[in-house]
Amino acid sequence: MYKIFKKKLWDSSFFNRTILTIDQVQPWPKVESWPVSSLVTVKVDSNNYQVINRLNNFGFSFVEGELVFQKKLHESSCSDSLKDFDGYLATKSSISELKLIVSNLYTNSRFREPWFTSLERDNFYQTWIENAVFAKFDDCCLVLKAEDTISGFVTVRICDSEAIIGLIGVAAAFQGQGIGKKLLELVQSYSITRKAKKITVATQTSNILASNLYSKAGFDIADISYWFYRQV
Repeated sequence: MYKIFKKKLWDSSFFNRTILTIDQVQPWPKVESWPVSSLVTVKVDSNNYQVINRLNNFGFSFVEGELVFQKKLHESSCSDSLKDFDGYLATKSSISELKLIVSNLYTNSRFREPWFTSLERDNFYQTWIENAVFAKFDDCCLVLKAEDTISGFVTVRICDSEAIIGLIGVAAAFQGQGIGKKLLELVQSYSITRKAKKITVATQTSNILASNLYSKAGFDIADISYWFYRQV
């Protein structure tokens, strides 16, 4: 009866609840056949009007849009001859400071109320940043510092010839000082030295500041999608 539902194992384990997604290709179930006590999450391409209409009919709520930005890279794109990134790598000693920066930073996240508490949201991103420091999933976490204080960070992983930005953020005390631009320049330099051909980064459609940052840095929109949730 529930063949179209796929359990999101990591999400369910982390948030200690049943979190599912839907196979959008197969026929959808009758309303009474939906699994109880579960959160069903669906990510839909923005121009897939048929599925979006179906989600609305089944009582799903729109949560957030997602913009994917991409930038092609060339050796000539990197004016900086930086080759050694050891001084920019976050280490175990950076984790506590990074977790403080991440706390309440991603208020536009799709992990939002009423489906997730602010504490659950912050725990999610704090776990992400810690895993990046230890090169789990993301390859590394790069940081910029003002003296001994972290002003901004960015996590990145190289997949084939693509550099994927996971998290990027600026500490509250340093916002509005061009740190985001410097972080993107750092990622670009890092990615080129690792033979990446493009950089990809996703952000929420409601995050205008991030969208403007990527556009000014030469990124183009490559994809737009929407998240819908239904609490059963």
